[in-house]
Formats: sequence, C-alpha cells, structure tokens
Amino acid sequence: MKLKNWYTTQELSDICKISTRTLERRRDKLLEENPELDWFKMKSRPYKYNFKMMEQFTSPELFDLIQRNRSLSNTIECMHRNDTLEQHLSFLNWDYFVTVTYEEPKSKMECVSFMNELYFETESKSSGDTRMFFTTETYSVSKGNHNHFVLKSDLKLYQVKELIEELEPVGIIDVQRYDYELAAIFYICKEMDRNNSGLYWGLLGNNLEGDGINIKHIKDGANI
Repeated sequence: MKLKNWYTTQELSDICKISTRTLERRRDKLLEENPELDWFKMKSRPYKYNFKMMEQFTSPELFDLIQRNRSLSNTIECMHRNDTLEQHLSFLNWDYFVTVTYEEPKSKMECVSFMNELYFETESKSSGDTRMFFTTETYSVSKGNHNHFVLKSDLKLYQVKELIEELEPVGIIDVQRYDYELAAIFYICKEMDRNNSGLYWGLLGNNLEGDGINIKHIKDGANI
C-alpha cells in the first residue's frame, strides 16, 4: 500500500475493503457530528479523504501500525533534505510534541500570540534549557487555525497540559512524549515544504546560540 496524505474515494474503498457507499455514509455522519473535521477535501471533484479516515474501518492496532510506518517513511525521506530548518532542528533534544485546537476560531496572529505567551510561561516554570518550535496552520475545510509545536522543558507532561488549559480555552490538547524515530519536527514543517506563504512559525528558546553551536558540531562531525 502506498502511504499518502490524501486518497480518492475508490482508493480508500479498495484499501479498507468497503463499498464507496459505506465510505460516503461514514463521511457524512462524521461531518454531521463535527463540521470542522478536516479529514476531507470536498470543494472539488473527486472528493479526497485524509489517511486518518482509515481509522474508521481498521482495528486500533492496525491503524497505529499504518501511522508508524507512514511516519517512519516520512522521517527517512525528510532527513535527506540537507540544510532545511527541520533538519537542523531534528538534531536538537525535544521532550514533547503538542497539538492545540481552540474552542473558538482564532486568527493566525492570535495563535502566534498564544504560542509566545505559552512559551514565556513555560520558561518561567522550567529550569535549565527551554525551547519551543511552533507552526500555525489553517484548517483546510473550516474557519480558524490550530497549532503544532515541539517543546523542550523539564515540566511534567501533565504540567504542560494544565498550563495550556490555564492560559486559553481550548477544544483539544494532545500532548505526547517526543518520539525520535517518528520525528514530529518534520510533520509540523510539512506546509513549509509546500511553499505555503500563509504558514506562520516561530522558534523560541533561552539558549538558541548554544543550540546553533551544537547543530554545527553535529553536522561537521557527520559531514552533512
């Protein structure tokens, strides 16, 4: 199976071994329950489905395996993109990968402001090096924006989540330990690879100069 971001109705039907009608009924039900769900591209024909739709027709274990294989393939591909921002940042240590969606639609600048506020609050409660790299993305089928970020901090996972909840009413918070095999840094840079001029991003840290020196040492040692 070729791992892609988007599949046509027929492609996904073939992969999941279901009829196109079954797929369409499930799509309509999901959109009725959550109109802001961005798994579908429906403004043009043929309709496209995000790979996440597979989760509706497979076991959790199989879908986890599909996601991991997909992420590993992307990581290997991205590591060959020399001198890109994401490659440089992938050489640094990270503790968390976080996605934040908001209860009310936010503009890009509102999201950027929140990320800056969150970083400075995190730094004030952390000890040692603290670092955040974030992107602000627009939903593909609904209004508003959301944030992905990777974070280096000695705060506990639950403390990171509680801090986000204290600062802003949010719809969904997903805080995960950073997985170096999957390298989420490449995932959150995906819109940069498409030359999306509307994407906002930021890098914040209390030791960025030292981080730059470490990256240079790693690249010099590996002759990258």
